[in-house]
Amino acid sequence: MLYEPILPQDAFGRTMISNLRSRNIHLHTLTAYPELSDQRARLRGYGFVEAAEAEDTSYIWRKWISDEEKERVAGLEFLDELEELELLLRHYCIAWAWRNGESDVFSKAFADVASLGEG
Repeated sequence: MLYEPILPQDAFGRTMISNLRSRNIHLHTLTAYPELSDQRARLRGYGFVEAAEAEDTSYIWRKWISDEEKERVAGLEFLDELEELELLLRHYCIAWAWRNGESDVFSKAFADVASLGEG
């Protein structure tokens, strides 16, 4: 499982890179794997040929987090700039992969999680 920044080519991404560079931080994976598809290909390249997935954190927030949990988080800290949060969430991703054994447990588990996003 990976948590990575993505989308360095748009205005927000360029600003993110500039801010990090001013602190002498260089994220080589950001330019090497800039898109979700690149993250998936990266994992497949490491031998996870059966299953490699990636979603930006905006998608995960919108589709996989319950309304109750979103309300709980909103109560912890008031979010007055939801558009800025959405922009930030689009520029980070979670990528994951697995190798199936005989039981194929991970494919079944992912199918259950993916179905949550369909509602």
